[in-house]
Amino acid sequence: MKSSHIKAKSFLASRIFFILLILVVLPLFIYTIFLYKTEYKQTREDIYLTLSVIATQIEKNIEDNLSFKDQILTSIFDEMKNKNLNFDNLLKKRSKEFDLEGLFYFSLEDQDNFRVNNSSKDLKITNLNALKGILNAKKTLFLTALLNCSDCIYLSKRVMLNDKPVAALVVAFLKNDLLIDFPKDKYFANVSMAIVDNGNTILSNITSKDKKSLKNTTKSSASKQILVKKDLKNSNLKVALSLDEKDVKNFHINSFIFKHLYILSIIFILLLLLSLIFIVLMTKPIGKLLKTMQKVKEGKLDRRYKKQKYGFEINHIGYFFNETIDSLLLKQKEVEKEKIEKQKYLEELKIGEEIQMSLLPQQPLDVKGLDIAFGNLFAKEVGGDFYDFFEKNGQVFFVIADIATKGILACLYALNLRSIIRSFAFELNSLEKIIFKTNQVFLKDTQNLSMFATAFFGMYDPKSRILKYSNAGHQSAILRKKYSTITELTTKGIALGVKDLKDIYVNEVTLEKGDLIFLYTDGIIDAIDIKNRFFGKENLINFIKDTDKLAAYEIIEKLFRRLETYSKDTFQYDDMTALVFKIR
Repeated sequence: MKSSHIKAKSFLASRIFFILLILVVLPLFIYTIFLYKTEYKQTREDIYLTLSVIATQIEKNIEDNLSFKDQILTSIFDEMKNKNLNFDNLLKKRSKEFDLEGLFYFSLEDQDNFRVNNSSKDLKITNLNALKGILNAKKTLFLTALLNCSDCIYLSKRVMLNDKPVAALVVAFLKNDLLIDFPKDKYFANVSMAIVDNGNTILSNITSKDKKSLKNTTKSSASKQILVKKDLKNSNLKVALSLDEKDVKNFHINSFIFKHLYILSIIFILLLLLSLIFIVLMTKPIGKLLKTMQKVKEGKLDRRYKKQKYGFEINHIGYFFNETIDSLLLKQKEVEKEKIEKQKYLEELKIGEEIQMSLLPQQPLDVKGLDIAFGNLFAKEVGGDFYDFFEKNGQVFFVIADIATKGILACLYALNLRSIIRSFAFELNSLEKIIFKTNQVFLKDTQNLSMFATAFFGMYDPKSRILKYSNAGHQSAILRKKYSTITELTTKGIALGVKDLKDIYVNEVTLEKGDLIFLYTDGIIDAIDIKNRFFGKENLINFIKDTDKLAAYEIIEKLFRRLETYSKDTFQYDDMTALVFKIR
């Protein structure tokens, strides 16, 4: 009982904890998720706004850088107005002075030829005709593979004559000259800053990340990057700042946990304390109830459960427990009385079974030219079915009967009726007289109890093979000829014990070798299966038709196997009794 006590308390503790989990922890968890998403959304918007401000500043710095280089080109144009200067030397000098990667000046000599001046021999123009497009823009920032500096960006400024472009001055400088160092704290340690073209191809960046392109995104998109882009004036290029959302999420999760861990810890401690208080309060009544049950189990039936504070439903259980014990004590004598009555009933039932078995012949007759077999399947309650047969003066007398009641009373009346029939059957030779006398005596025993019995009587002469029979309200006998033709044998007549018989009807039939007489009680055709369907006379007749090659005992065995299978797992209310005579 001690282990049960512990299990009950453990179960209640688990239940309380589960309830608190549902009512407190689950809403708290949902709120935490909501709070996390809200704060993350705000953090993302703040980052986007910050990147926008930084991108604007970077854009301004780049434009200032380009403005300075534009001033360089303007000053060189002014110097080139002196035709006596060596342009190559001038370009070389200014390139070195301003730490440029190169300066180019090319002028259109005629429609198909350019004259090129270059600050460095290492920088070569590989396709002069393709440079015509540069003259179409007044001032532009571009990248090109026509010049052999792969890390350079180019700024060009053209010269007009009679409203026609005739020359252009190009300055080459490294891509990273346009970019600035970026703060390396908090989220921004992982920010990528780059120059991109209209196809979002990265032309230059100052991070160590090897990225080929950037996906378009906005502050409200669900892409993998937070991206801000600003157009650079007088070019098809943009400055782009990007930050992986994965980096933002990782930092935000750590920050969120650290920020809210204190509150969550307090709530957890309070939850634990509440659980302990509830467990103590709730398990105390259970302990009292279990102790009371243990005392009752030990035989101290005067012990009762006392109402406990904070007992709640346990007090109700204790009340019903007390009521149950009181009720059991009051009914204990009734149970003992019922036990005695049941024992008495079982003894009577055993006597009834012994009587029922004594009513039936134990061995078949050994009569020349006649094969006799019989069988029974008894119901749960003893009944009044019986059959009898014996040889007298070279003839075989037989009867099958069914008392119209159940129980020990049916057995006693069956025993009485069998004795009456036997006494008159041995004394008298006429079937009519046997039936008349039997009914006369049986009626005196049953008329005050409304008891009656159905019966089928027969007298068979093996020498002449003539069968005389009479039916007293019983099922008709079934005659199966040797060619499987079925005939029902019956006569007029009422059950025994109903009233005095004035007329008794007897018929006779001549039998042949191979013929079969089948007698039975209604328990056979009233057998039911699990669907409450009756076995029925039709099934019985079909069975008898196919028995021409079977001996009498084989017919009985096969029939009762089929009946057992048919009525399996069902309650049978009546005995099944059969008697078979086969002419040999």
